[in-house]
Amino acid sequence: MKLLLAPLAAGAVAAGAWAGPGQKPIAGEQAFQKCYACHATEAGKNDLTGPSLHGIVGRRVAAVPGFDYSPALKRFAAENPHWTHALIDRYAADPEGLVPGTSMTFHGMPDPRERQALIAYLESLGG
Repeated sequence: MKLLLAPLAAGAVAAGAWAGPGQKPIAGEQAFQKCYACHATEAGKNDLTGPSLHGIVGRRVAAVPGFDYSPALKRFAAENPHWTHALIDRYAADPEGLVPGTSMTFHGMPDPRERQALIAYLESLGG
């Protein structure tokens, strides 16, 4: 039995899923380091270049009160009303490719495991 569980445990650690019960995903917190210069994780903190990502999973696209979204993202929101896991994944992979004309200057996060870890981290923040 130990031989079967060891690879599973190693995989969970390698994926960086969770630091422990009730804690934020480690790998996702590391992935967020690519975002923190422009995005806050606190609710209502919109004084950076990008809107707060607090509560983004399930939130309406381009809907943080008081944030001035680009016309491109506002048009995108008309066809994509909510930030789902899949939509965040696609946007984080290639923001300009998904929303041509977006004002977000990030070139994307090509590693799908890193994006999934980021989404888990963002979801752990609540909202």
